Amino acid sequence: WTRLRVSGRREDLEAVISLHREALELRPAPHPDRSSSLNNIAIALWTRFKKYGRHEDLDEAISLHREALQLRSAPHPDRSSSLSNIAIALRTRFGQSGRQEGLEEAISFHRDALKLRPAPHPDRSSSLNNIALVLWTRFKKYGRRGDLEEEISLHREALELRAAPHPLRSSSLSHIATALSTRFELSG
Repeated sequence: WTRLRVSGRREDLEAVISLHREALELRPAPHPDRSSSLNNIAIALWTRFKKYGRHEDLDEAISLHREALQLRSAPHPDRSSSLSNIAIALRTRFGQSGRQEGLEEAISFHRDALKLRPAPHPDRSSSLNNIALVLWTRFKKYGRRGDLEEEISLHREALELRAAPHPLRSSSLSHIATALSTRFELSG
């Protein structure tokens, strides 16, 4: 992954996918690391989708994330990550296709991930931010004022967990400012 992130070379990404597929073949159910292999392939496919726009990569990534999630039932320590990963992929697909059920499922999965990340979990601020972003997406599509209000509340909670010099603090500030600006414009 490191070389891929540095080089951005397509052949490296193809090798990553191929090697993860080979590892998966060596981890048939009920192998304890099968869910990790499924997740790794799904992330690599999502990366390829983001880079090259092949919708079948996104669809396969979602399918593999679903399979990994089934293997990571509570109290599996990686369940919250699986929930978050599939929710992000579903939100991405909604952005491509506009299918509402994917958006609703993404919100549900993000909420489930948040429940598994109570304070002071180190990924709680990311979960709060993820739910807020998907609510913003739904607000922009359907104009539900409650989504905007909840988004603002969630971003504020995430911001509290991202005290300076947190690297994502500026992002949280920007998201809140955008949402507050939208609310101001709606209020007239």
